[in-house]
Amino acid sequence: MPSFISKVNEYLYSGKSGIHSNGLFALKNIPKGKKIIQYTGKIISKKEGSEIENKQSELAKSDSSVGATYIFELDDENDLDGNTENNPAKYINHSCEPNCEFRIENKEIWIYTKREIKKGEEITYNYGFEWNPTEYKKHPCKCGSKNCVGYILEEEAWEKLKTKKH
Repeated sequence: MPSFISKVNEYLYSGKSGIHSNGLFALKNIPKGKKIIQYTGKIISKKEGSEIENKQSELAKSDSSVGATYIFELDDENDLDGNTENNPAKYINHSCEPNCEFRIENKEIWIYTKREIKKGEEITYNYGFEWNPTEYKKHPCKCGSKNCVGYILEEEAWEKLKTKKH
């Protein structure tokens, strides 16, 4: 179990992650289908989201402790910038075998458990980056799961990845 940093809510605490930098972990056993945390932030335009994402990606190249982006796509017109002090959900790491999923409900992003999660287990979800044959290598996956595909991609893109030479 990682070192305890701080309690986030009744289900989660933050700690050092074996995947990347910080993470969120189960404070106790959590049943399948439970809404455990909201991913919060400022609603921004797609243009603003792209600009922030590009700046963060450049910064992350020189500082491995920086997350590449905390921008979450809300809909066709809006993104949510989760890089705020009051958004511990931004520390949830990607996994190719996630134990949680996100759901967008009325312009709010909620994290739900996909299966029962054991106390001390790191909370993860698939970030679901869209397939782009020239850009996917910019997002290597560090989840370490036995079925890791090597890159942070939506599951629908995994077949496309198999046909590419890395």
